[in-house]
Amino acid sequence: MSRYLKRTTLAAKHRLKLKAVTYHTPAKHVSLKVWVCVFIYALVTGLLIQLVVLPYVFPQLHAGNGLLAGRDWVGFHEQAVVQAQKIAELGWGEFLLRPDGDNSVIGLASFFYVVFGPYPYTLLPLNAAMFAAGGVALFSILKQLQLKDDEALIALLPYLIFPSALLQYGQMHKDVFCTAGLLVVLWSWVSLLNQRCQRWQIIPLIAISCVAVVVVSVFRPYFMLVLLGLAVFLCAWYLVRTLWGFFMRLTRLTGTSSNGALNRNLQSTIILSLLSGFLYMMSNTYLDVRLKPLSRDATHSGLTIPSFSLNSNATVRSADASRILKLHDEEALARAIRECRPVVILRDDAVIENTVNRIFLKIAVARAGFTSSGGTTAASNIDRGIDFCKNEDLIRYIPRALQIAFFAPFPSNWFALEKRNSSAIEIYISAVEMFYCYIAYFGLLYWLFSYRRWSVSLVVPIAFAVGMSLLLGLTVANVGTLYRMRFPFAMIFVSIGMAGILQLAKIRPPWVESSDSSRD
Repeated sequence: MSRYLKRTTLAAKHRLKLKAVTYHTPAKHVSLKVWVCVFIYALVTGLLIQLVVLPYVFPQLHAGNGLLAGRDWVGFHEQAVVQAQKIAELGWGEFLLRPDGDNSVIGLASFFYVVFGPYPYTLLPLNAAMFAAGGVALFSILKQLQLKDDEALIALLPYLIFPSALLQYGQMHKDVFCTAGLLVVLWSWVSLLNQRCQRWQIIPLIAISCVAVVVVSVFRPYFMLVLLGLAVFLCAWYLVRTLWGFFMRLTRLTGTSSNGALNRNLQSTIILSLLSGFLYMMSNTYLDVRLKPLSRDATHSGLTIPSFSLNSNATVRSADASRILKLHDEEALARAIRECRPVVILRDDAVIENTVNRIFLKIAVARAGFTSSGGTTAASNIDRGIDFCKNEDLIRYIPRALQIAFFAPFPSNWFALEKRNSSAIEIYISAVEMFYCYIAYFGLLYWLFSYRRWSVSLVVPIAFAVGMSLLLGLTVANVGTLYRMRFPFAMIFVSIGMAGILQLAKIRPPWVESSDSSRD
């Protein structure tokens, strides 16, 4: 009898292992297929846009070299060409990741220009690979919402077919790298906090998260503080849950069945503590890359090796350095208030207050940079005359910032052709996309009001997307720039909203069920 029980127990274990293998293997295969399909789609579409559509179908929108006219990538391309020529003449030692001191995409493009020629389409394979990585991450997040493969693929379609996605992979900009990095970070965090996360998956997921964080920090370092804030908040939440679990266990108010939840909360707290520490380090440093030639002949034909270094932000000129005033400088403070310049007062031994004031100052200075930079006369600007002179100004503007972040461009501007840098085609395309977004918001509300669906897989992406959208609404005064920068966060809302609509379509009204039963 005992042998029979052992054999049946062993057989049951094998069946469970086989079931786990058959459960995980197809998921990996589906993710790989999604990546390949998205990569091919983005690469082919990008080539068509740069080599056929812009030069021959819409030449009035073509700035040359397959680039859309009137956008930042035209200047990026010109700077990359100059940098590539300098590298070709003097060697790889002249390579700079940020030739202009800010945009890493210029240095990256100059590397490709030296190797393959000064043509923006040489970056398309890398853009397509990054765009595919972001698509797989978003697909995996949707799958963790208990969606079937076909449902997740349908919900992912806006990420592919939205014309605004063409600006991600079809042009030369840092958006596609930021989009991929942020979506991979969210997917890895959701996977780490998921109850089904296995211990052997923890280290690979942490490593993937750290690599994605580095990518985001290279192209948009100001997102580090937002990621750090989310990680610290989640860490505090799981720490409270862990302490509460220990308290309940010590007082014997719960049984041994709660040990699993306690262990998961403790594990999540440790993981989030490590991620918070790494994010704090990346928020205070920036990654720099240099190329060292291996041969004496330091031309583009010589072999080179990359050299990575982390440099302190203390050596970088800060935009708010001249705007922080001490309390005793009354004259400077009065002049700043009269001129309505963003200013804060730092007090000794007021750590929390100083931290809040520094955050306000960074947001206020960022908004001032957008409102005073080029394109201030464009019709797509919204509330350009509003600046944050005090913390209260920012707080009062939050509802308006959320309205802009979620719903701009507004229906009243969908068919306005007076935009200086936008054609009628671009305006009509944005109108169609926003109309689709409005429909998807109804599905998103369904997910949010279905409390049984609330989980880490839903709360973490939505909370992060709302926070980032609010930050963009507070700082970016130009709708065109906002439209491009909010793409990954808008795709989270739209994809989950599309999934909600698919779930709503499954609901059968009572009168339909009663009619079916009467027919039977």
